This record gives sequence, C-alpha cells and structure tokens, in this order.
Amino acid sequence: MTAKQDFAAWVSPLAARDRDARAEAARLARSLSAGDLTKPTADAGWSVGDELKHMASSDPDFLKVLGAILGGEAVDMTVFADIDARNATHLAERRERSMDETATELEESGRSMGVLLARLTDEDESRQPEGLPFPLRALIDGYTMHAPYHVEQIKAALGAPETTGR
Repeated sequence: MTAKQDFAAWVSPLAARDRDARAEAARLARSLSAGDLTKPTADAGWSVGDELKHMASSDPDFLKVLGAILGGEAVDMTVFADIDARNATHLAERRERSMDETATELEESGRSMGVLLARLTDEDESRQPEGLPFPLRALIDGYTMHAPYHVEQIKAALGAPETTGR
C-alpha cells in the first residue's frame, strides 16, 4: 500500500485518473491470456500487449520532462518530436519483457509520477515553463489522459465495456 499523497486542487483529479488507469493496466497485464495479448487494437499494427508495453515505455520520457520542469532545468522537447519513431523504438526495446515486468514498470513509474505531481502547486496550473509551448496544466492533463486512452483501446479489443472515462 502506498502513502496517501496530497495534490494541488487542479492536480488531484488528473492524478486520480492516471493512478486508476495504471492500476487497471497493471491488473490487465498480469491477468490476460497469451491469446488476449495478441488481439489487435484500433491503434494500427498494435496488439493488446503492445498497448501495455507502450504505456510503460512512454513514462520515462514524460517523467524526465516533468522532473526537469520542477527542477528548474531546461526542457528537452525532442522527446515530443517524431513520436511514432520514438514509440516504435521504445516498443522494440521492451518486446521481450514479460507482462509481469510491464505491470511492475507501470506501478513503479506511477509512484514516481505521484511524487512529481504532488510537487505541483496551485500557481503551477497556469505557469508556462520556458521551452514548453503550452501551460503546465496542458502537459499534465494531456499525459494523464495517456493511460486511460490505452486502457480503453485494450478493453475495446477485448470486447469489454469502457470504464475509465476520459
């Protein structure tokens, strides 16, 4: 069990959305059959297993960007350039990882995400960090929609009803 974290009012629902979707993704990663993991999703060329591995593989880039912002460092915007190539590279790097390893990675990066999100203040909501072409809230809001989106893609592929809400 993890300790309860306090978040700025604007961060709290975004953190909850991310946390809940990650928990569902980790549960799915540990419970789906090999056949389920190979089912295609609406993301062209991706399987259910690819969706799960992609979710985990995207986190280090985002955590690095958010950590730099919170540390007052320069933001490396190259992580947002040619996202399709970056996704393909990250997915290839994780191709041989088990679903249990993927679930663990999702949980660990989720804890790191929570720690960083807890550092955000009310003033950060409208702050536009240098090098970022939009306010910080847009970055956080956008990324905390990432896991729910992919969980919904997985559930649709499995024929399950949508539940995470976007």
